[in-house]
Amino acid sequence: GDNSDQELQVPMSRRHFLLLATSFQGGLAILALVISWCLRINPFDQVRWSAAAVGAGILGTLPMLLIFVVTYRSNLQPLREIRMYLTDTLGPTLKDCYWFDLLWVSFLAGYSEELLFRGVIQNSVASTWGWGVGLLAGNLLFAFAHAITPMYVILAALLGTILGLLFEYSDSRNLLVPVIAHTAYDLIALLVIRRNYVRQSSQIG
Repeated sequence: GDNSDQELQVPMSRRHFLLLATSFQGGLAILALVISWCLRINPFDQVRWSAAAVGAGILGTLPMLLIFVVTYRSNLQPLREIRMYLTDTLGPTLKDCYWFDLLWVSFLAGYSEELLFRGVIQNSVASTWGWGVGLLAGNLLFAFAHAITPMYVILAALLGTILGLLFEYSDSRNLLVPVIAHTAYDLIALLVIRRNYVRQSSQIG
């Protein structure tokens, strides 16, 4: 019993973390492609490179980061639980990761999740039922895909709404805009979680 408990407490290695993240996010991308094939749509048509899209994606990160800062510094119990969960579960692994590791994981999450929830689900539902229903459908699935705690679902829904609106109101529904916003947000959040864990570890030590 003691050995199994010790094994559970061992942080995930950098290699294991990168393999797991790549496999999971790659699986979401494959799922998006399978669904899009069944619906006979090409989600890649919605990814168009332009300076305006890059700028809109970076600006779109700002309200998401504001939500992150407010919730991460809050002393409300549900938000403190989320902060502690992220620090305790991700921190030991993130401290061994390089910045380009985190950029890779953030890009994979941003690309695969936006491809699935916005490019395929929101887009296909909106084409039949209108943009409001499409936004709701994509965002509900996005929120419940992040069902760590009830409060985490609410926060994911807020962030997903911003990402959905960025897609809906971007230049001709350019998926690149929410992909950049999602990637930038995840990267900054992971860097903050890593920094806080390292700081706490040094204080304890």
